[in-house]
Amino acid sequence: MHNTTSTKRPGQTFVHFLLIATVAWIILYILLHLAIDPEGRFAKNNVNDAYYLTAQGEFLLFDATTLTWNVGKTKATPILQRLDERNVTIRQLMKNLRIDAYRLKESLDSELVNFTISGEAHPTYLIEVALNAGTDDSCTTATTSCYQPTWDAPLRKVSALYLELQNLEGHQESNAALTRLTGYLSQLKQQSYAQYIDASALRASRAQSFFWSSPEGSSAEIIFFAVFGVLANLLVNSAEYLRNNNFKQNERWVAYTKLVYGPIIAWILVTAIAVGWLDLGEYQIGTYSLPLLAFVLGFYSRKTVNLFSRFGDHLLGKASESIEKGPAEILASRQAYQAQFLNTQRPRSYQDLKQTAFDIQYEIVKTEVMEMEARK
Repeated sequence: MHNTTSTKRPGQTFVHFLLIATVAWIILYILLHLAIDPEGRFAKNNVNDAYYLTAQGEFLLFDATTLTWNVGKTKATPILQRLDERNVTIRQLMKNLRIDAYRLKESLDSELVNFTISGEAHPTYLIEVALNAGTDDSCTTATTSCYQPTWDAPLRKVSALYLELQNLEGHQESNAALTRLTGYLSQLKQQSYAQYIDASALRASRAQSFFWSSPEGSSAEIIFFAVFGVLANLLVNSAEYLRNNNFKQNERWVAYTKLVYGPIIAWILVTAIAVGWLDLGEYQIGTYSLPLLAFVLGFYSRKTVNLFSRFGDHLLGKASESIEKGPAEILASRQAYQAQFLNTQRPRSYQDLKQTAFDIQYEIVKTEVMEMEARK
């Protein structure tokens, strides 16, 4: 007679299930990445919306957080610093350019007797056009292929006029102005090109391009990798218990629940870390480090539950203290912060001034509302 008793040890079926689930989850992850448009809104966070490059080469930063989050703080910080320093140089050069362009116009009007320069042929006209030029609509990205040669035309015209007048008598003032203008335009061309080169470097590396970087995509990455972490942990532990003949069938339900609560708690903690409620010390968190963080939190899901429990106790403890202190002390704290905020804010540009005005308005309105609540 044949022995019909199963030769499988307890737990082998469960390990097989985990292996199949892991392979299926990997296949689903890869297929979704291949199916979704890599340039689409879900896949990528549009870094271009965080800044604007003028035709003159000025770099206007609107959202530093988006840049540092997607590009990486270590990479973005020195680039942004160089761009800001060149902005100062470009603005000073354009200021000098306007002054000497006016001087050139005055000197040419008084010195040129035999012939006149007027209209679009006048070098100051081309300089004025360059100073007031807008960014080409076709230039949607800050790449070298989209570089706008704004300063080339006035530089060629000024250089040609200088060569024409340098051997003629009675044009010393115009030649002096042309010499200065040539220097300014040459520097502006160089600085503007350098701005476009640095701005084009504010991109995520191709090695990181497989991850979804948009807010929605990052959330999906967190869930996927948290599940990867839980599955990896279950495979390691189950195989170890199976090898030692120590596997308990009832523990399967603990594993099933881990697959549910592990990714949820991991997603909540990653969000708390991203918004600054938790600190990882020297480790830098960005859109491309979220999968790694989610995997670690999923792998150590039991420790993650304890961390979440401590986080909740601390948060609720602070809320309890706030209730006991009452609105008066909270109001005093906010008023002190508002006074410090108003004294320390020093806008450096029109954009900073505008943003500061919005921030101050928000703080004043919120404080007044709390003050009214405290009087009730």
